[in-house]
Amino acid sequence: MHKVLDKDTIEMEIVPYILLSQLGFPSIAPISEIMNAILFKMKSGG
Repeated sequence: MHKVLDKDTIEMEIVPYILLSQLGFPSIAPISEIMNAILFKMKSGG
C-alpha cells in the first residue's frame, strides 16, 4: 500500500473532524488506513 500521510498526521489532523457513526457496526480497519486509501485514490485518480 502506498503511504500518502503517516498515521500520526492522520490521527492528529484529520480524525478529530470526522464524525464517527454511532449506529451500525464498528469498523474493522483502523481509520488511518481508510483515510490513506481514500487519499491515495484521490491522488492517483483511479
